[in-house]
Amino acid sequence: MNKLQFTEQLAAKLGITVSEAERYLNTFIQMVYDVLRNGDKVNISGFGQFSVSHRAPRIGVNPRNPTQKITIPELNTPKFKAGEAFKEAVKLRSPQG
Repeated sequence: MNKLQFTEQLAAKLGITVSEAERYLNTFIQMVYDVLRNGDKVNISGFGQFSVSHRAPRIGVNPRNPTQKITIPELNTPKFKAGEAFKEAVKLRSPQG
């Protein structure tokens, strides 16, 4: 499902226009960006937690020249940890169980 399809389904479920649903979704996404950019976490109970993971600078190897060492700079990356209710909702179940 892409963003447009998601927005159309969101609009249908909420009984609003697609443009309103898109505005709500874009606002949610922008809020997550802003919170993570400030170094905080977004915890949506039952769904999951968005956070920032910091990777320290480190020494690596140039893949084109394995004898050459390179410095890999520090980096902040987004991270998502699924909540228990979310994990249960998508868990695969066997047809017998």
